[in-house]
Amino acid sequence: MMRQVICLALIFTGVLTSAFRAVAAERAPSPPQWDKNTLSLFSTLPVQDDGRVKPLDTFAAFKLLKFHGSRSCPDAEGKSLTPMAWFMNCIFYPDAAKEYNVFRVDNDEVIIAIGLLPKKKRDYYSYAELSPAHEKLITLGRQYMQKDEQQRSVMETELMALGMNLREFEEIISFADCARKKFSLTEHKEMAALFPNQAECRLSEVLRKAPQLFTAYMDLKKKSDAAAPELKDFAAFLKEVQDASVDATELALFPPPAGPGNAEWYSPADMVQVAFSGEILSAAQLDLLANFEELASSTANLDAFKKQAATLHGSLRAQATARGEYGKIGLEVFLYRMQPFYNALLLYVLSFILVACLWMRPASKMLAAASFGAILLSTVLLSCGIVLRCIIRERPPVTTLYETILFVTAVAVAVSLFMEWVNHQRVALSLASVLGVAGMFLANKYEVREGSDTMVSMVAVLDTNFWLATHVTTITIGYAAGLLSGGLAHVFVLGRLFRLRRDDREFYRGLTRMVYGSLCFALVFSVVGTVLGGIWANESWGRFWGWDPKENGALMIVLWQLAILHARMDGMLRDFGINIAAIIGGIVIAFSWFGVNMLGVGLHSYGFASGAHLALVGFYAFETAIVFLGCIAWLRDHNVKSARPQAG
Repeated sequence: MMRQVICLALIFTGVLTSAFRAVAAERAPSPPQWDKNTLSLFSTLPVQDDGRVKPLDTFAAFKLLKFHGSRSCPDAEGKSLTPMAWFMNCIFYPDAAKEYNVFRVDNDEVIIAIGLLPKKKRDYYSYAELSPAHEKLITLGRQYMQKDEQQRSVMETELMALGMNLREFEEIISFADCARKKFSLTEHKEMAALFPNQAECRLSEVLRKAPQLFTAYMDLKKKSDAAAPELKDFAAFLKEVQDASVDATELALFPPPAGPGNAEWYSPADMVQVAFSGEILSAAQLDLLANFEELASSTANLDAFKKQAATLHGSLRAQATARGEYGKIGLEVFLYRMQPFYNALLLYVLSFILVACLWMRPASKMLAAASFGAILLSTVLLSCGIVLRCIIRERPPVTTLYETILFVTAVAVAVSLFMEWVNHQRVALSLASVLGVAGMFLANKYEVREGSDTMVSMVAVLDTNFWLATHVTTITIGYAAGLLSGGLAHVFVLGRLFRLRRDDREFYRGLTRMVYGSLCFALVFSVVGTVLGGIWANESWGRFWGWDPKENGALMIVLWQLAILHARMDGMLRDFGINIAAIIGGIVIAFSWFGVNMLGVGLHSYGFASGAHLALVGFYAFETAIVFLGCIAWLRDHNVKSARPQAG
């Protein structure tokens, strides 16, 4: 009842807000339909973000993914915008971009909490719709931020995320404001000597004369009283320049000259801070800023805008090339346009449908060949995406948790296909499609949930290519093989539980042999990977073993797999036992792979994945249930077998 009253109380405010927005939308200039050439120019502009140089297209795509939950959004008329078109509209037509329903809100309680009228339980909102509650959103966000993370409700967490997204969006739409602004010189008489015959100037002109401004200000400060009008006038001008650039922080678009020690690119706000601190900016940086100012001021003339965009692109590309930071820009744009992982997911889903049809018609060689081909094509596409990422980053394919998901999926499916090629039982073929769908779905959910670039700069402790190519890759292959053995064991346990092919002993023996082979394969790579990790730790931290949670997780995997194989050799575990133990091994691997990263302690806590606790707990619960059902099936079959001699 209270919720209905609140909603009714907000209707009037909502109607007034809509009316004002409609008037504002009519006055705001509409952005053009960007042509392919212009979009391509901006897509391949290099920017520095999160410690690496990347295409502007990548930057825009992950910003939109974070706000919207997908890599496209509708404009005010409902037409779909690509990330680059959306981002260009935000920079050059901010008033129009404010009307796009870009912010995804999954809980209408967030909208009610900030005093607005929700559309539906889950919907999309524009900046214009949320801006009336801006102050309340920021206030509540700060209030909830003081709470411990474990004590925040779902609504409070989502409200904080919405507030941060809104602030980031504001930084994007205000980025070019300083480039469009012209500073009046007639109002500041002290500037006349530094800018002769000018009534106004731009930011780049101010920064070109920053050393003279700095010297003139210090001289005036020495000669004049603190309350002198001329000193106040000078200080007011400098403050106006700083205030105009304070929000221009979102894009580090201006590289320093090539040379040792020049690693950080500058945003306009950085350039103002550096110039006013007494350092001298390079002429190339100031020329780029002037080009960007011309670009931001030419939106009324589309032809002039395109010409200026080409000039800016050429200059920035030349400077990035001179620094050796442009070579992979085009390849990265191609990678994300190709969408290998999303397309691999679609093909894996198709392969699963074909496999399901094969279950109904097991004798069909055509269906079997089509299923195998679809899985193989999906895996090739997945592998191509992994290889391209390795080329772009010049790193092995397992530098983040996201990349380990891709790599584990590719290895597990490839080994499954090899098993199918060897024994033709259709079990490994079916499992390959299931693992492909599960792995790619998990990777996609991870990327959407994190909403940030998945090709991040390396944590310092991991920034060693040799050990990444040996320890991390080796132990990740061990993860893949161990999880594959657990997946095969599910087929055995569920088949015996539901008495599928109950008289086909050879079928279940073949399954157990595959599980056993996968475990042996996993053990080899787990042991080698763990030893290599100890050697790496000795080089990086000065000790071979320190009982770090991640090290303990790796040791648990090795000990559990050793225990299974020894128990098998000793006859303590037979077919049922080894399969149930393999499923438990999958739980151990999941804990070592994801669980220890969520503890937030130890030297390996850099791989934290937010919001994955419930998913991991759900996995543990599901696998525990399978183990329990497997034990029931074993007891049932054991009792039946024991009762047969008595009946005779």
